[in-house]
Amino acid sequence: MSTPTPTPMVGLREDAVVASEDGVLTITCPFGTVALRGLPPAVEALLGELPGTLAERDDLAERLLAAGGTSHDAALLYLTLSRLHPVLVHAVEPLLRVVPIARGARFQPPDLSPGDTVRLSKFAFVRRSEQGLVLESALSLHRVTLTEDAMPLLAALGRPVMVKEAPEALTHLVAAGLAFAGDDEERDPALRSWDFHDLLFHSRSRSGRHDQPFGATFRFLDDLPPEPVIKPVPEGAAVELYRPCLEEAAAADPPLTTVLETRRSVRRYAGPPTIRQLGELLYRAARVRRMYGPAPGMPYEASSRPYPGGGAVHELELYLTVARCEGLDGGVYYYDPLGHRLVTLPARPEDAQAMLTTASLATGGIADPDVLITVTSRFRRMSWKYSGVAYAATLKTTGVLYQTLYLVATAMGLSPCGLGSGDSDLAARTFGLDWAAESSVGDFLIGGPPAE
Repeated sequence: MSTPTPTPMVGLREDAVVASEDGVLTITCPFGTVALRGLPPAVEALLGELPGTLAERDDLAERLLAAGGTSHDAALLYLTLSRLHPVLVHAVEPLLRVVPIARGARFQPPDLSPGDTVRLSKFAFVRRSEQGLVLESALSLHRVTLTEDAMPLLAALGRPVMVKEAPEALTHLVAAGLAFAGDDEERDPALRSWDFHDLLFHSRSRSGRHDQPFGATFRFLDDLPPEPVIKPVPEGAAVELYRPCLEEAAAADPPLTTVLETRRSVRRYAGPPTIRQLGELLYRAARVRRMYGPAPGMPYEASSRPYPGGGAVHELELYLTVARCEGLDGGVYYYDPLGHRLVTLPARPEDAQAMLTTASLATGGIADPDVLITVTSRFRRMSWKYSGVAYAATLKTTGVLYQTLYLVATAMGLSPCGLGSGDSDLAARTFGLDWAAESSVGDFLIGGPPAE
């Protein structure tokens, strides 16, 4: 492995804004501001030149002196740089640049010996960005932009590499938290318990550890229309469902505390549910109560349903795979939440059976499913409004739908069981969906009365 001769350099994030007023120099970036007081004019002027540029650390003092600064100013400059962790870029040209992406970022070069070994973090990944290829990790509060010259080193870091092979680059990667010396990462019990995708999802679906767009950004407002609040109902024979009287249901239900305390997952049934019970369950748990919007601050149609949804977007859809239900033929159905009816889908029998078998396996083979409710998400409905949190919000909404189904089914004397896994590719094929546009995010079994 050979790498170009490295040159350590520093600069400021390219989006950093340097301003001075009333003796206070501020350096602002998307996730915060660093304020500095009492800096000489020459130091302020030099810092103002650094956003989006790089310079060798030793050359900064020479530039400062050439601009009329003093040796005291030079010492103050380096002290100031040590306080600029959230905005200070560290580079090893022409290999890589280490860019802070969170206010808590700290670049602390480790004390490594030439014979020490370094290995890439198991949580690190490379992706394409507007800056080209970047190296990131859920553990790191820095992003590393890569050049083609860095790729041999990056490939080698799949195994331990001795520090003497590329001391500057390896020191920078360890300082940024993207690589580890020895077996430091493997010996950390907190890290050993995480899967790569889970830790990345956790770090990116909450603020504080990245600089990506986050929250209700409406990023597609001017590019794409929002998806309709109600999905166009597919063609097929419709089965009208029973609409219960909510006052009568409320009078017949056990108290809420009783329902909460008796709720459990039931996997064995005394018999199948009836179509009337299925209609009541769906009406009480998942129907559209009303639609509203657009409105100021909400440039899309929204809906009210028995379960809460982020931004009232309600991107979830329900599909039923029925093995046994009194009064309803076996098969695959789409639930129309506005019309409160089931629409027959032309699914292949072998796919329907595979859905039921997969659901049974998710219970350890205990349940012989009567009715499988598959929850899908129309992803663009949520991501049209939200950045960073769209999928996390979908999973939260799926969770509250699970709880709503649990409580209503328990109150009705049915057998509910939320499943922890499912086959989203199989579901997309069974329901005739584009996996990337709409696919399953949850699965829920409904049986008749509990066998116990």
